[in-house]
Amino acid sequence: MVDTVVVGGSAGGFNALRALLSELPADFPAAMVVCLHQPVQAHLRFAESLASHSRMPIETAEDGRAIDPGKVYIAGPDRHLMIGADHLHLRRGAHENNFRPAIDPLFRSAAVYRGPRAVGVILSGLMDDGAAGARALSRTGGQIVVQSPETTEFPDMPQATLDAVPSARDVALGDLAATLVDLVGASCADQGKVPWDIGMELKITSLEGSDMESERKLGTLSPFNCPHCNGVLWEIEDGPLTRFRCHTGHAYSIQALNDAQEEALDAGLFNALRAHRGRAELVRKIARSTRNKTSRKTLEARAERIREDTELLERIITRRSGAPRA
Repeated sequence: MVDTVVVGGSAGGFNALRALLSELPADFPAAMVVCLHQPVQAHLRFAESLASHSRMPIETAEDGRAIDPGKVYIAGPDRHLMIGADHLHLRRGAHENNFRPAIDPLFRSAAVYRGPRAVGVILSGLMDDGAAGARALSRTGGQIVVQSPETTEFPDMPQATLDAVPSARDVALGDLAATLVDLVGASCADQGKVPWDIGMELKITSLEGSDMESERKLGTLSPFNCPHCNGVLWEIEDGPLTRFRCHTGHAYSIQALNDAQEEALDAGLFNALRAHRGRAELVRKIARSTRNKTSRKTLEARAERIREDTELLERIITRRSGAPRA
């Protein structure tokens, strides 16, 4: 029987979730487990903010908590939320798609422990977190429902999931509740064998039983390094998706990797600018205190070269600030 609904969203997702919960009945016969990208401050009152719009009880997820039908469990800050055999897991694994909690681990856990018993819902959001998790859940028999991009504030995440899972249902926001009511409680097939790669990626996120040799089997070595830890990234071809993982567990869609590289490059340039300015001033200071004229001229020339490099960095940073991201 279909008894679990996992929900993911990002920008615009809170409003969509609030609208969805307001239309679900109090006797909804499935547990709902939710991961929305939110700042830490917003997470602290997230469940409380939704409670007045829901007939179902809402609570922030706790590690080891039993999963009861008719309740809504919300991911808290800075921990991945995942489903176990009969309870919730919270793990401080590596960021995925630059988020923790991230949607992909939640959906991937539903793929492993629920399969055909689960429905995955992707709401409004930027970028593409959730697409790989939705594909994993679909591969183990779960059903995927996507908020119609035309009814979202930000269509990126729903569209990415529709591209990754062609069988996903495209449903307008106003019809989502009725669609879920029709799906949950229905009979479903028994769960088959979980593909090795889905189980391994869940172990990596959970920090359980993975090693570099196992992770190497997921893909091929890429020329890219992890923007978070500088480890080598493996490139994973996942149907229509190209994804990346490092051996410490950081995971990226190709879009998320581009975004993380951009932020790392920006930070690196400003660090270089700071270092150049400090270096130039120090060399000038040494030159002023040097009595030997030849040494002083050499130091002043070096300080001038550093100043020129500093101006070049400033121009690069200024030029980048006006360029759109890829």
